[in-house]
Amino acid sequence: MNIINKFISLLIMPCLCIITISNCSYLEDADIKRAPPQEDLAIQREKERRGVYDPEAEEQTLLKGLFDNITGGDNKGLTGIGVNTFLWRATLDRLSFMPLESADPFGGVIITDWYANSETSKEKFKIVAYIIGKELKVNAIKVSVFKKIKNDNDEWVDKKTNEALSNKIEDAILTSARKYKIENIN
Repeated sequence: MNIINKFISLLIMPCLCIITISNCSYLEDADIKRAPPQEDLAIQREKERRGVYDPEAEEQTLLKGLFDNITGGDNKGLTGIGVNTFLWRATLDRLSFMPLESADPFGGVIITDWYANSETSKEKFKIVAYIIGKELKVNAIKVSVFKKIKNDNDEWVDKKTNEALSNKIEDAILTSARKYKIENIN
């Protein structure tokens, strides 16, 4: 008897769920609009009465403000999120030959995946770039390079990299960032 009850409940429950969901389908066709905040309702009604209030224009203004805050708008290379856009763009461009593992524009961190020149290469590299400052300065970017070499057993082993390699990559990024800034001024 217990097995029969379980079997019936397994048949009936999905049917009840389908019936319940199908009865809610009338909400798909409903024209749902978000109500304005209460403190602005009187002002908006007065503007509507005078024919001045345009909710679409207000929404466009809000979206533009949000977009400008994220992208930097007219901030001369600074973004609302604390990362210099020229450095961000230059870093992505300079590291574009390597596959990206992660890119966080809010934190200013770009991490590449391991990269080797060829499949037979005995060494591979990974780069982590930190965009630290809002201004285009030498100390606004920090690049760390990690290296692995293949030993005789075909295993990848960590190897210390030369600090000069990190400095050369930082210099290349800074040079590109300056170029982008000059292009933006013109």
